[in-house]
Amino acid sequence: MSRENKTMYTILGLLMYSPLTGYEIKRSIENSIKHFWQESYGQIYPTLKKLVDLEFAVVHVEKVDGKPERKLYTITEQGRVEFINWLEKPIGKIPIHKNELLLKIFYGQHLTVKQNIEQIVQYQEKMEDFLHTLNTTEKYLVTRRKADPHFDYWMLTLSHGQHIVKATIQWCEESIEKLLKK
Repeated sequence: MSRENKTMYTILGLLMYSPLTGYEIKRSIENSIKHFWQESYGQIYPTLKKLVDLEFAVVHVEKVDGKPERKLYTITEQGRVEFINWLEKPIGKIPIHKNELLLKIFYGQHLTVKQNIEQIVQYQEKMEDFLHTLNTTEKYLVTRRKADPHFDYWMLTLSHGQHIVKATIQWCEESIEKLLKK
């Protein structure tokens, strides 16, 4: 069974907002969904070609004086239908994430308790920094709300990240306490 190309739907979703170049798609991902979904240029450009081949998008070459030409991609009606059909489908298998800290803790018996605690403390600090980033993003979005129909959905994804990170910080605190009792 072939895997569904989520990059295709990531790009179609962004094109639902407005026509974009490959560079603008990458920048939009970095400015919006990078905390829970990432795509590389190596995934974006071949997928844009595929979207055009499937007639889910069209490309318009813009010539700008003194600059290289830009390829601007626009979603087609067929692409909109495909995207909406994908949104309506149940989600697939939830991927198992690779977590280096958990791998190290799993083999933690080969280190001292102090070394394991140091690893968890470093991880907790990274999570606290990430939570700060998410909270800053929330403040920024709230100031820009302006009755945007997408706002509530953006906030749901942000809230998910905040909950996950807070739970991870709590796990770090509990794990340190348990190790201190050894």
